[in-house]
Amino acid sequence: MSSFFTERTAEYAILPPLLAYLRQRFGAAVPMYFWATREGNSVAQERHSGRRFRVLVVFARRPKVLDGHHMLGKINRELFEFADRAGKHRIPSVAAFPAVSDLFELGRDFQTYWFPLAGLPHQDAVFKVSLSRPDLRPEPLDGFRLEPWELEDVGDAVEVAPVLTWRDAVCAIRDVRHAHRIVPDMGFIGGGSSYMPVYVLVPE
Repeated sequence: MSSFFTERTAEYAILPPLLAYLRQRFGAAVPMYFWATREGNSVAQERHSGRRFRVLVVFARRPKVLDGHHMLGKINRELFEFADRAGKHRIPSVAAFPAVSDLFELGRDFQTYWFPLAGLPHQDAVFKVSLSRPDLRPEPLDGFRLEPWELEDVGDAVEVAPVLTWRDAVCAIRDVRHAHRIVPDMGFIGGGSSYMPVYVLVPE
């Protein structure tokens, strides 16, 4: 399935409305890309040792071309696996899909579908969304129905997440990222995840 921008571009688009909502509801929200030798180093620990916050995992997904009225989306099984590992630490995970037909629509108001990821089958999910009827639910193309959330639902998931110290959050992130996983159709166990989410930190 062909696409016309990357997940990183999708991140730039879906984060502003998410952060605006969380900041309005909780007072602050900080996006973080975790890098072991930067956010995960001893300097970061020293600077942030007194901070207490909740964590939200966000995976941006890119739309794929179908026709002039619909776009396709895909959530890979590895994201569901990641979410269940994060769920062991009670950290919520969502995927965000911007329903646009070209790059420049990201500069205007557009529909974003927010999908909770934890507790679902570990298989690829492919779906179709209507560009002209954003009120319609995504249509599954493989029998795997995803029920989207509103931003309020995302905020509710953050609200019940545990409050962590910086050290505890980093330990949880490391554990989730580097847990062993089965590599499909290859018959061996791999380490870590090839997908790198945005972590949104919501101070207590």
